[in-house]
Amino acid sequence: MRPIEKRVIAITCLGHALSHVYILVFATALMVLQKEFHISLTQITRIGTLSYLVYGLGAFPAGILAARTNAKFTMQLFFLLSSIAAILIGLTHSLSVFTASIILLGLVGSLYHVSGLTIITQVIEKRGKALGIHGVAGSAGIALTPILTGLIISGFGWREVYLLLAIPGLTGFFFLLFDRTIPHAHVQMRKSSQSENRKGLPFKVILIAALVMSVNGLIYRGFMTMLPTYIGENVTLGGFSAVLTGGLFATIILSIGMIGQFVGGHLSDRFPMIRLYLITIAITLPFMLLISATHNILLILVALLFALFHFPQQPIENHLIAHIIPHRFVSWAYGIKFTLTFGVGSFAAGLAGIIADKWSLSTVFLFLGGLIVISALLLAILVPREKEILD
Repeated sequence: MRPIEKRVIAITCLGHALSHVYILVFATALMVLQKEFHISLTQITRIGTLSYLVYGLGAFPAGILAARTNAKFTMQLFFLLSSIAAILIGLTHSLSVFTASIILLGLVGSLYHVSGLTIITQVIEKRGKALGIHGVAGSAGIALTPILTGLIISGFGWREVYLLLAIPGLTGFFFLLFDRTIPHAHVQMRKSSQSENRKGLPFKVILIAALVMSVNGLIYRGFMTMLPTYIGENVTLGGFSAVLTGGLFATIILSIGMIGQFVGGHLSDRFPMIRLYLITIAITLPFMLLISATHNILLILVALLFALFHFPQQPIENHLIAHIIPHRFVSWAYGIKFTLTFGVGSFAAGLAGIIADKWSLSTVFLFLGGLIVISALLLAILVPREKEILD
């Protein structure tokens, strides 16, 4: 691997991990925040929904900004503005300021995925492997957030979590500010690839792919929002609070996602991506349904198996986009993709809160199982045309 590729992987891995950590602290601290501000579960998840919504909807304008300026610049903005938002959250005692700052954190978080993936796909030769490593970093951030947040909250408080998170964000900002080796995407990158000469895809194919991404966004956000709380209520660990128990086991479960991310990226270099994508979606269905019906050790086991097969979907999906979209449009394409997956997916937090309040937390996972069925059926429509789409 070339030195420039190592630097790109280092900074994008930091950015990817942080982009998820900033968003997921909220899910782990859900019950603490509910008590802090004396509001219902529906009300607190509504705040999360707004943050997740702008996290997703901001991806499309972020793609435009990256295309018209450069991806390195937009990544710098991500690191700096996320740190500022985290400090604001950590210092506030007002619900209105907290809400505004959480929404700001989601909005500036939308800058990362477009920026990081654009640089990776245009600088690094073995994209599938690099996207797998990049995915591992994101999964590490996802996996470590519940346990670290739980430990810090138990020992200090939720505000300290956000204040500490400003430090790595500022580190990433200054790294890029003084870096002179990572090129500015769209300006200094390679200009030709197989995808540059690709014919336009039929609208039906694009529409189905967009729907699959949207549904998968709902599945991902619903699972990530409710998992720590659900585990805290259904797994008993003597001497540990529900928050810490949920954080500990959620971390163990999500750590398996790192294996899935790496394997998924590696396999996407070797096998037909649409079929591989469908297999990883379909195989998660029984595990999601079992999550809703199990407790203690069995719950942990089936959640581990779900994570193992769910997280490979992300590098496969990102590689698929990089394969079929010309480089000059890749920032736009990632902007649309993350607007769908994170923007539409943001509604899962609010829906999950409503379902949990009206029925139960376990019902949330039955609902997510139904979404998996829809996603798999939609993607199955594209399998017969896979050769045409990928050639």
